[in-house]
Amino acid sequence: MIKNNELIFNGIILSLPGLLSIIISLISIPIHLSVAGAENYGNYIIFHLILTISVMFNIGIGKSIVISIGSFPQKNKIIAYQGLKYTLLISFLISSIFILLKILNGTLFEYFFTSNTIFKYFIICIISTIFYVSLEAILQGNEKYKSLSLYNFLFFSLSLSLPSLSLLYDSKSTLDNLLLISTYLKVFTIFAMLILIILNNLIKISDTNILINNLKKNSKWLTLNNILVQFYDIFDKYLIKIFLGPIALATYSIPQQLTGKLSIFSKGFSAILLTIFSKKTKNNKDLNQSIKVFLKITPAFIFLLFPFYSVLLNLWLGDEFNQNILDLTKIFSLCGIFASTSHILVTKFEASQTLRRNLKFEFILMPFFLIILYTLVYINYSLIYIASIILIKESILLFLRLNFLKKEIKNVFHYYLYSIFFIMMLYMSFKNEFFFYFLEIALLISLIKNDK
Repeated sequence: MIKNNELIFNGIILSLPGLLSIIISLISIPIHLSVAGAENYGNYIIFHLILTISVMFNIGIGKSIVISIGSFPQKNKIIAYQGLKYTLLISFLISSIFILLKILNGTLFEYFFTSNTIFKYFIICIISTIFYVSLEAILQGNEKYKSLSLYNFLFFSLSLSLPSLSLLYDSKSTLDNLLLISTYLKVFTIFAMLILIILNNLIKISDTNILINNLKKNSKWLTLNNILVQFYDIFDKYLIKIFLGPIALATYSIPQQLTGKLSIFSKGFSAILLTIFSKKTKNNKDLNQSIKVFLKITPAFIFLLFPFYSVLLNLWLGDEFNQNILDLTKIFSLCGIFASTSHILVTKFEASQTLRRNLKFEFILMPFFLIILYTLVYINYSLIYIASIILIKESILLFLRLNFLKKEIKNVFHYYLYSIFFIMMLYMSFKNEFFFYFLEIALLISLIKNDK
């Protein structure tokens, strides 16, 4: 089993794009807002939000590749070939369905895609994302973490930020031009990954059906999980775009996009852990170490930054800064902490092929969450209330997942207490500055004592 120091090192390697992405976002978002305006930025973001549904169209092929390679490492090349073969088939079917829908009903996508050109970019990006998930899995299963770190940065971070930065060169660029740059970078990354995989001899043509057995068992659960993730991640933004407009979406998505960078770190750790867990080792040391990082150490650091949020956001956004953005950033910071921890826990379900346990209570929660969210947006409630609903949802899911894995998590009751404590700290950051600092000191003392 990978030692904890190696786990943390590889996790940091895969998370480095997140650090660089944060820096680039700090530069690109204000540029986009000041040059093209909040409405243009809102429309730009909604394209990328819609594009996130592409992950679920992979139907679990990527995760199944990693798990299968972990279980049958001597068959890694055959599994990689099978994964790409199934990915090609799925990409053809999905793109054909979207094109057919466009032909049958030309107005179906007009609200989100204002031109046929943008719709074409969307199709190309969908195919690219489906392939990316499978290519990523091949590199992940073969532990090519340094290369994967670079491709993660190109495909997700740079393709989102570079178009905004290009406005410095051409301030009159249309939305079509900005999305062309994003599309080009995604396609370039796919070809670069494929060339690396071929040069490293990670593919072998074979008729052996190793991967299909894993897909039959887990594909539906992995796909359902991705569908739920997409609903949870983008439903609120769709509603805000429809009912409150692109300017409100920009205000809402800027702090969410910034604090959401935390998930890049947890996904980096999850990529390592999925490889470890799929080898079916009984030691849960890596799991516990990761949870400690994301549910103890990370929150303490984030809350230390709270008093500086106002100054930092003001310097960053300038005239675009307002109280709503400050408050949303605080709420989404805790959302990001809880969501990051959940990524680690869900990885355990995926590797042990027990994801259906996690999905049962998510399906129960989802209707209530969606109805409440729809109601709040429809009656034009404050963005703060909407963000608070997201936090409540993340808190419930975290508690339920911790409970399901309580036999494998050391001192799980402490994590319940810490989570409640963090919610209290967030509340006090709005209501009473003195008590917030008092709780921050108490948190730091508690962490120091527990580490002795």
